Amino acid sequence: METKRGETGQQDTAARVMSLMADLALEKGLDALSMRDVAKRVGISLASLQYHYPSKDALITAFVKSVLGGLRADVGALRGAADPAEELRALVTYAVARTLDQRTGDLFAMLEAQARHNAATAAALDAFMRFYLDTARDVLWRRHPELTMDEATRAAVRLVAVIEGLSSVRSAAQAVGLGDEDLRKAVVSLAEAASTTTQPADPAAG
Repeated sequence: METKRGETGQQDTAARVMSLMADLALEKGLDALSMRDVAKRVGISLASLQYHYPSKDALITAFVKSVLGGLRADVGALRGAADPAEELRALVTYAVARTLDQRTGDLFAMLEAQARHNAATAAALDAFMRFYLDTARDVLWRRHPELTMDEATRAAVRLVAVIEGLSSVRSAAQAVGLGDEDLRKAVVSLAEAASTTTQPADPAAG
């Protein structure tokens, strides 16, 4: 089906808005950001911006979906490697890189702050984290078929928690001579050892 020139232009404008929103949001913060700020940065009139996004809430909702949708697409592209070990390493490597990336970290911190008073953002973040955990569980399960579903889920929660906490320990790790590659290797090792790091049995049981 042929796309009309006007429709292509509208799509291009919407895409340009989303591509520049991250820079502007990181500069000003989502709460302080105005529709006029965005229109000026994109180089369009306020009326043109409002044609695509009638309100600031609509703009922010689209921005949140764009950021999280991009991450979902990246993760999806990593799936399906012929070798389950390769698939697991690819997922961990990508997740560690994104977690340690300052820009990505700042964007997530901003979205988390927004989620405290914006139900749509909170719901979008919750859905993304569920997707993240489900993906980690499925990849771990494929790599470690000996795990039960419950064990794979618990292993995925531990793995994601470790990855998400890397930015907090990065400086301390660097102080003792460990760089980002060392952190990545440590998390890959944890993921590879998932079948031997399942939830320990309750000693009081049985």
